Amino acid sequence: MKVSYPFKGNADIKEIKESLKPYGGRCAKIVEGALEYQIQDDNQEAAYEALKSKGYID
Repeated sequence: MKVSYPFKGNADIKEIKESLKPYGGRCAKIVEGALEYQIQDDNQEAAYEALKSKGYID
């Protein structure tokens, strides 16, 4: 599934991709101020919380 969240901060996309790897996230990119990536439904919440805790998204 493809998800999109408002991007916050100036993090390097490589750092974000590394953060998503344990959750099976892929194809991360920043589009018009939003972080978009693909992830399996069962890992979506865990990946969201990890990115939020690191300050990448709201």
